[in-house]
Amino acid sequence: MKSIQSIIIILFLGSILFSCAPSQLTSRQTDKIDILERRIVALEKQKHQSLSDLRSETSRLLKKVKNEIDNFRKSQRFFITELDALKKDASLITNESEKARNDIRKNRIRIQKLVKRLGDQILALEELKTFFTNSINTSGSVTPEEKAAFEKVYRQYRKKNFKVALTGFELFRKTYPDSRLAKDALFFNAYIYFLTARYDSASLGFFELIEQYPNSKRANDAKWWLAISLERTGDLNGALDLYRELSKLDEQNPLGIKARFRLEELEP
Repeated sequence: MKSIQSIIIILFLGSILFSCAPSQLTSRQTDKIDILERRIVALEKQKHQSLSDLRSETSRLLKKVKNEIDNFRKSQRFFITELDALKKDASLITNESEKARNDIRKNRIRIQKLVKRLGDQILALEELKTFFTNSINTSGSVTPEEKAAFEKVYRQYRKKNFKVALTGFELFRKTYPDSRLAKDALFFNAYIYFLTARYDSASLGFFELIEQYPNSKRANDAKWWLAISLERTGDLNGALDLYRELSKLDEQNPLGIKARFRLEELEP
């Protein structure tokens, strides 16, 4: 009987224990679930906070980048403005430099023209001086007939009756080819061509005198007037050759002085 009672008690206690065990297990699971839910909620909150922080940081970075871009654009605009100003200044400087160079070229041309005009005026004065100071020595080995014929033509020359004088000098040379005055007639013939601006004919006349009478006292004068004639016909090289030759004359020789002056004007 006691054993039966003991079994009944054991079974009763076992049932109690068995009934209590599932209840305790469910409570633990509930606690775990609560804990998990709280952790999930905390993680959600942390996630939302991280997302919020990330958005804030992204917004801050975007603002910073935008400010950097705006500053760069401002700097770029400033740089472009400064560059345009520099280009403008450089253009002004270039234009001023070009204008200065043009002014220098114009002044150089004006100076050259003035020098040429001065040289032409000196030559014109020299021509007048030569015209009025030319004298002929008809004494000595000249026959009275030659003397009379030459002086008659020479008077026409001094009166500036150049057409008559030109014909007269040519006739004198044909009539008295061996006369001492023939070279003078040839010189005045060429000089009349020069005075009347027929420089080609003048050049031929002066060249003929130099070739036929190289030792004549008029040879150097003929070289000078030949050089001037060549210069006025555009044969500058031929003129320079003669000026160089005349420049070798004595330092006090008027023709040498004038030749050196012309070389300074004409040579580069």
